[in-house]
Amino acid sequence: MPQFEQVEVFTPLLFWSLISFAIFLFLLWKFAFPPILQALEERTSKIRTDIQSAEDLKVEAEKLKLDFEAQLKSAHEKATTIVNLAQEEARKISEKTISDTQAKCRQIQKDTEHEIFTSRNQLMGEIREYISVLTVASTEKMLRRTLTDDDKKRLVDDSIEEVLSNMEQKA
Repeated sequence: MPQFEQVEVFTPLLFWSLISFAIFLFLLWKFAFPPILQALEERTSKIRTDIQSAEDLKVEAEKLKLDFEAQLKSAHEKATTIVNLAQEEARKISEKTISDTQAKCRQIQKDTEHEIFTSRNQLMGEIREYISVLTVASTEKMLRRTLTDDDKKRLVDDSIEEVLSNMEQKA
């Protein structure tokens, strides 16, 4: 190799290469390594903190699990006791009490049906109002003009009837 034969050129080139490399290392050591090392230290600290938090949460979860199991066992025992007492009491109830209970159940059922009907009507009213606003807005956008009140009412009623008939068919 010819470059190794020229000792005069190779020695200064080697010298300046070493000087350049030393300057490069100094600049890295001075400006690049401190932020990198600081970031690594922060990352290490965060990982340690996260691991400690996870271990603490695991211990706490184990405690909660044990508490939950104890409460569950206690609740199961109480439920068994309550069921036994209820069965014993149920054997003692007369037919008059049974008929009173049935009458109360029928009344509760009627009240519930009335509440459901009222809620359904209220919900349908809200749906009608929402559909009407959407229908008017979308129709105005499609037609790019403002509708008269009669047009709005007709479109809203048609849309509501169509949506309600679809909902009733699906129900």
